[in-house]
Amino acid sequence: MPRYCTNCGKAIENDGKFCTNCGAPAPVDQPTYTQPDPEPQYARQETPKGPKPASYLALSILATIFCCLPFGIVAIVFSAKVDSHWNAGRFIEAQEASRKAKTWMLVSVILGAVAIISYLALVFFGISLLGGEEFLEILENYK
Repeated sequence: MPRYCTNCGKAIENDGKFCTNCGAPAPVDQPTYTQPDPEPQYARQETPKGPKPASYLALSILATIFCCLPFGIVAIVFSAKVDSHWNAGRFIEAQEASRKAKTWMLVSVILGAVAIISYLALVFFGISLLGGEEFLEILENYK
């Protein structure tokens, strides 16, 4: 695309920095900006397949507090996605988020239960190694 001098109107060579006729600086080509492509929109499904899936949010919070914090947090994240997907009309994603929330909530509960049972087993194993009388002495000295 040819450029023209803004001072005298004569054509300027493509790589020229100044007009050869009047010596005025050549106009700088402005880069053209294009509008970015819009974010892809998820297709809204026509009708939901079944009732709204359970979000398991309350159970996920309880599992996080009482059982296993890391996996409980993952369950809370998926639980929060259930309602947002459902309200946006993405029913399949809502059902998938509900399934994942339930899975991670159960993982949190099971690992928490295993940890508590293991701890109690180790405590009782330690008591049995010491003997009942020695353990009671240790407890009395601790007071």
